[in-house]
Amino acid sequence: MDLLARKVERAGKSIVLTNKEFELLEYLVRNKGRVLSRITLMEHIWDMHFDSETNIVDVVINRLRRKVDDPFQSRLIQTVRGVGYVVREPGDGDPEEA
Repeated sequence: MDLLARKVERAGKSIVLTNKEFELLEYLVRNKGRVLSRITLMEHIWDMHFDSETNIVDVVINRLRRKVDDPFQSRLIQTVRGVGYVVREPGDGDPEEA
């Protein structure tokens, strides 16, 4: 992830992200190994307080997964059921995935 150029690459493949996808991935990567709740993500990425009616975090996480994880065998963006999301390298002690 090149923060200055706002470019993302995985295994030599360039990945095109929207601004929000980039911001969300950046926040997840900066907090690698730390499980982040939907509330935390909403407050840091969208500058919103918790709204139980919105699924915006889940929608953008799903778009990110299609771009960052689906083309590859190992998944970096993982779900910890009932808690939130975490970025972990393969073999870093995978949490329970949804």
